[in-house]
Amino acid sequence: MNDDVKRLLQEKYINEGYWKQETFSDMLRSCAEKYGDKTAICDSGSSVTYSELDRSADRYAAFFLSEGIRSGDRVIIQLPNSVEFGVILFSLFRLGAVPVLALHTHRKKEIASFIEAASPAAYITVRSHLGFEYEEIVNECVKGTGCRHFYADEIFKVKADTAFDSSENDRIFTDIAVLQVSGGTTDVPKLIPRTNADYIYDARTFAEVCGMNEDTVFLAAIPASHNFCFANPGIIGTMICGGKIVMAKNGSPDEILELIGRERVNITAMVPSLLSICSEMAEWEECDLSSLETVLVGGSLLTYPVLLKAEENLGCKVRQVYGTAEGLNTITDADMCAELTAGCQGKKISSGDEMMIETADGDFAPCGEEGELLLRGPYTIRNYYNNPAADADSFRDDGFYRTGDRAFIDTEGNLHITGRVKEQINRAGEKIMPSELERILDDNEEIERSAVVGVPDELMGNKICAVVVTDNASVDLAYIRGYLESRGVAAYKLPDIVMKTRQIPLTAVGKPDKKKIADMIENEEMERI
Repeated sequence: MNDDVKRLLQEKYINEGYWKQETFSDMLRSCAEKYGDKTAICDSGSSVTYSELDRSADRYAAFFLSEGIRSGDRVIIQLPNSVEFGVILFSLFRLGAVPVLALHTHRKKEIASFIEAASPAAYITVRSHLGFEYEEIVNECVKGTGCRHFYADEIFKVKADTAFDSSENDRIFTDIAVLQVSGGTTDVPKLIPRTNADYIYDARTFAEVCGMNEDTVFLAAIPASHNFCFANPGIIGTMICGGKIVMAKNGSPDEILELIGRERVNITAMVPSLLSICSEMAEWEECDLSSLETVLVGGSLLTYPVLLKAEENLGCKVRQVYGTAEGLNTITDADMCAELTAGCQGKKISSGDEMMIETADGDFAPCGEEGELLLRGPYTIRNYYNNPAADADSFRDDGFYRTGDRAFIDTEGNLHITGRVKEQINRAGEKIMPSELERILDDNEEIERSAVVGVPDELMGNKICAVVVTDNASVDLAYIRGYLESRGVAAYKLPDIVMKTRQIPLTAVGKPDKKKIADMIENEEMERI
């Protein structure tokens, strides 16, 4: 896609009223004026009102400025769900810096790739979370790069009382506000540039579709940095409406159920596996879920039995969502029956969204015919960040983004996702590229050759299965997971299953035949170790 096409699309979205001349800093200021002393964000230990969040954003923007961070600088934030996440996020917005939203599950490889791609001025994290020590990343990835690092607890020990000069922020509504991270169709996630205008429009529109208002109490049950929780409609959509955000710090099912009752949560977002576990727990755990009205579910395909049981045990409506950090969101109708809800991903949220299905020969498919889902619209990106190779693969000359998802659109306008064009594994909403694991496994002297495939699983969507050729009897699941972890692989990418075979079946061009491998696993033609 050339610059002229990008410019014409930008002009279209401005002229047709999709984009407003508003930044995230402006949005918070407006929310503080409207909602003042209402609670904006709370966690298990603290809370902050809209006015307090706005004042904190000013003070800590001044602190970051004094530390040498400037408007337009990229800053990686890797923080657990907390009030502190919100304060640091909006302090950076107020300064005009660009947060790179790393997940707490990202490890050395991902953070190093973000540093290389974004050249950040700083990396902000915690010392430890859920048993992982982030100092390891600081020592191995950050030091010596010119990127400063801050621990969140040290930031909040500082007496930040200097007034912030708003002239230091020169960002406008069409500028990049956030760098989100892709689900990982390559070895490491790509950086996704979301502008102030497109991301605020996305969150506001989605919030309207979900019926959010000042009475909304949204539970951030999955990582706050994740696109689904952050702005679909998530944290940002809730704030625009003046609702309250409840941060689940560890995201465990027992914490989620307890917070729903204590904080009177009425809407949350989950991946199917988390929904299933919460539903099972609600059967035997004594908890008050009477306030819960809606659970938005996305990230991987939702089965009818899981949906039906969840609606029964949680006593709420489950609505299926399709979304990508690169753009488009769809959602099932609020009055759709459970069977139909489980069978599709719903309708687009904006009249400006364009969904097309491309056939193998490059033509647009008629209604009901399957092909690759293409997207274009007021909140779908037009390029990745500093990644021309990915741009060439992912964007057509006319501005449509290639999702890599196989899909069709029915006569009612509902989207149906049927699988992946590529071999990416979707495990409980996390996206894993097999080639990353295969390259590392093939480096191991005890492994002659490897292949990694997804194995269908009712709870997770897919489990990760590593198939290896080895003569060493000590190579088993524990060995493989330990080895990959020692090489810096994130925990969510570690195999769930390891199979042993004498020979990896190959295609005509010498690559592992993934379909044949999957058939062999299904037919129990390999030894599980």
